[in-house]
Amino acid sequence: MGSILEVDDLFVWFGEKEILKGVSLSVGEGDVACVFGSTGSGKTTLLKVVTGVLQELYKGFRVEGDIKVCGLGPLEALRRGLVAYVPQDVYSFFIASTPREELAILGIGKCNCNFDLDRDISKLSDGQLYRFLLYSALASGAKLIAIDEPSSHIDWWSIEEVFEYVKGFAKRSGVAIIVVDHRVDLVKRYCNIFIEIGKNPFECSETPSLRGIDVSKTVISAENIHVVLNGEHILKGANISLGLGEAVAIVGRNGSGKTTLLNTLAGIIKPSSGKVTVYRGKKIFVVPQNPVYWFPSDTVEGVVRLFANRHRFRDCVEDVLEMFGLGNEMHKNVYSLSVGKARLLSLALAYISKADVIIVDEPTLGLDCMARESMLETFNHLIEDGKAILVATHDLDFAMKFPRVYMIDGGVVKQLNGNSN
Repeated sequence: MGSILEVDDLFVWFGEKEILKGVSLSVGEGDVACVFGSTGSGKTTLLKVVTGVLQELYKGFRVEGDIKVCGLGPLEALRRGLVAYVPQDVYSFFIASTPREELAILGIGKCNCNFDLDRDISKLSDGQLYRFLLYSALASGAKLIAIDEPSSHIDWWSIEEVFEYVKGFAKRSGVAIIVVDHRVDLVKRYCNIFIEIGKNPFECSETPSLRGIDVSKTVISAENIHVVLNGEHILKGANISLGLGEAVAIVGRNGSGKTTLLNTLAGIIKPSSGKVTVYRGKKIFVVPQNPVYWFPSDTVEGVVRLFANRHRFRDCVEDVLEMFGLGNEMHKNVYSLSVGKARLLSLALAYISKADVIIVDEPTLGLDCMARESMLETFNHLIEDGKAILVATHDLDFAMKFPRVYMIDGGVVKQLNGNSN
């Protein structure tokens, strides 16, 4: 089988910082290559370099080494439509108002997306948007397809089916696929080439569970809430409560209404009927699914210090950065962070805010297993400090580390485990 991607001794620098060091790889027709590595190790940079996206769109990077896609340089391959890149950040990609219009702009006739292509893109969930980008890339006619963090976006119930399709498509069509993902145990079953960058991602201890404590006070409660948005009945009679010192997870498929439920409990969305009560004016901090867009343009340290001053936080900023695994990132601009590191920064700001309730939408987005372990330990510290933690995730394995788990199915919220509060 012929070679599609050849990389020899690739180095990438951003300013004086070395991002990739001496990477070499070969991916041929029908191959599925998986790239593993720790959070912030340069995996996404590798995908952007081999597809020409980095050279075309980004400044401040220096690239050395030899890259050939179908015998061409990556920029030429990009301009000829020989490569397709499915980004980790789905929200900065679209220019049309519906998926069908987007397909028309891309010159693609159809997409195996399993949702209404005429629905407004702004109304689709993160997972639905990612699935659309993935299947439109497969249908684009590209010979090299780079897929960034699919399991961070596609729900637990669908991800194996998606990987089976991707693997089969590579064999049938003779394309080369290169995948970056942190779910090593899952993704490796569908790959025939393995590329490791940075720290060994296989060396993780058993992920800790969250420790429950005696819940003293209910801080948020929802009684029989219904939410109808744009004529769609998203939540149907939901009942849920959260106490100080408690951690609760909400799970569900892509588009099931998890984000809608979080935003309703946080007061961002008003329920169509029913009642949400936040007791005694308790303070809520919401970490959205894509937190990077509300950061001011500054260094990581600058953003944390600004936030610390705003909230009269007197503890050592450097200690907070170390606590959240950001000590080596403190001088970086926040917009140069990986999605996983941006997620950790948003949690550091939540910690500094001294909020009573911390709500996190898709907390594991872009995080390797070591960062996930660190996040759960941080949640444990916050619980012991009397904070309430509420997360929404499509990762059922992660959710089951929580003492109480709810599932949304067909707009109905059901409790899966734990005691009712």
